[in-house]
Amino acid sequence: MSLENTADADKFSAMSIVEVAKLAGVSSATVSRVINCHPNVSSASVLRVRAAMQKLGYVPPAKRRGPKRKSSGIRAGTIGMLFFGEAPTLATSPVMALVLHAIQDALAAHGLNLTLGQIKSDSGLPPNVANGQVDGLFLQGLPPSAEIQQQLSRYPACVWLLSQRRRLGYWGDRVSPDNFTIGTVAAKYLVGRGHSRVAALNCDPSHLGFTTRIEGFESAARAAGVFATTLADKDNSPINVGPSPGDDAPFDALVDQLLAVEGGMPTGLFVPRDPLTIRMYRVLRMRGVKPGRDIEIVSCDNVPELAGLDPRPATIDIRPGEIGRRAVEQLLWHINNRAAAINVTSVVEPALVPGDQVDRDSFQKD
Repeated sequence: MSLENTADADKFSAMSIVEVAKLAGVSSATVSRVINCHPNVSSASVLRVRAAMQKLGYVPPAKRRGPKRKSSGIRAGTIGMLFFGEAPTLATSPVMALVLHAIQDALAAHGLNLTLGQIKSDSGLPPNVANGQVDGLFLQGLPPSAEIQQQLSRYPACVWLLSQRRRLGYWGDRVSPDNFTIGTVAAKYLVGRGHSRVAALNCDPSHLGFTTRIEGFESAARAAGVFATTLADKDNSPINVGPSPGDDAPFDALVDQLLAVEGGMPTGLFVPRDPLTIRMYRVLRMRGVKPGRDIEIVSCDNVPELAGLDPRPATIDIRPGEIGRRAVEQLLWHINNRAAAINVTSVVEPALVPGDQVDRDSFQKD
């Protein structure tokens, strides 16, 4: 390109920015910051500028003057979040919703947008993902089909959320809670409260995360010299919260196991999902077992609904905010280092949230 043509291109670029700014109702400097993914721009301004650019058909030139992007590998300014499977993840997992909220906040600090998509067994990729209009991907759920995996191979920057899986079909980075430590913390809490007979509920023996929590629990309990056992569905099927509040059959079967433990019912119980804890409280009471007097439960996830239980059980906070922030850091690193052939599995340390402190002497003696 000649010097004259270069000058014309710069003049056209400057005039286009002015037009975008006028249509978006912001300053030209704000448009420049949005284009360069500057962190100090409100999400509302980012949306207005990008809408104006789309309406005017304005595409920033490959080489721009002014401040450099904080994330130099960003091209589209949008990150994709794909959920694999049939379940409406955000509706059934409060933890995933909190992770997503943290991701949105962290991306907004970089001037980036987030787009969501759910890939069911019979559906393809969202058009913007299939057409390469996102810079990287967050992934959650079971691995997709080989065909979908092939389509996603164009994205070197991918981070799986809430996953420590190493099965075939998974690729990219992973950010998850430290599941073994979660189980360890639960066991140490119950042992520290004076329980010599404890149990854990394995709500999904096929899920590596829950199985690892149970392994951590059993290991810590036995290292402390206390009796430990595990409750699970007799067919090793996943134990869900249930399609309706009245569907208590899986929980009745678990309580049957609890009451039938040889040597006497354990007085401490680890339930690795708060929604299951809420249901267990109700079913235990219906069977004449009083949480807080006959048995003490330590739960996991720290959802607000636990405040409605009396007594409120201790729970383990898996720190979804930190999971979301760390996932964004890893994804942006890969976007800016596309040629780096390295994948990282990052685990986030949990934190115990104490519950209502019921007097240990109120529990039935072993």
